[in-house]
Amino acid sequence: MAAEEYQRPRRKRKRKSTAEGLTNTKKSTGVKTETSQKGKKKKAKSQADEPSTHKLIALVMLGIAVFGWACAAAAYAHVKEGWRNNETERFAAENGGDLESELHTTRRRAARSAMLKTAFVSLMDFIGNAFRQIPNFFSVVAFTFSERLWLVILFAVLEGGAVGLGYIMEKVGEGFVDTPEYP
Repeated sequence: MAAEEYQRPRRKRKRKSTAEGLTNTKKSTGVKTETSQKGKKKKAKSQADEPSTHKLIALVMLGIAVFGWACAAAAYAHVKEGWRNNETERFAAENGGDLESELHTTRRRAARSAMLKTAFVSLMDFIGNAFRQIPNFFSVVAFTFSERLWLVILFAVLEGGAVGLGYIMEKVGEGFVDTPEYP
């Protein structure tokens, strides 16, 4: 089929009623009249559907704080309670026989599956430890400020970065709110 023969189907425009068309005409005073309410409803609906910048930044900051708590709890548990101290020995005991195979493909497959399993178990243990250390909240905070001050500073900088990102997003968003009107 040649390019000249094919024509895209055209969309039908919605026609305004005559009463609506008369209210939108310009008056001789040069003052622009109010447009239809339909456009305002759509704008209000789209703004209500989207999360605000403040909510988005609050969620980002909450995520940073939760991850900071989990890291502080892990540091406390590792030093004070001996949490996950013998991971190398445990990994070697669980997977040592498979990793010493003569075949290269068998060793590679065993190492890959052992690492994936260990990563998943470690992640679940990290999350579980964050919940287990909630009763020790004051001890974890005291330990972190006394012995892991760099961790506090790191997460404070990350929180400040999230606030800065929110400020930049607000300033950029203000530029899109007001559309210029030309006479």
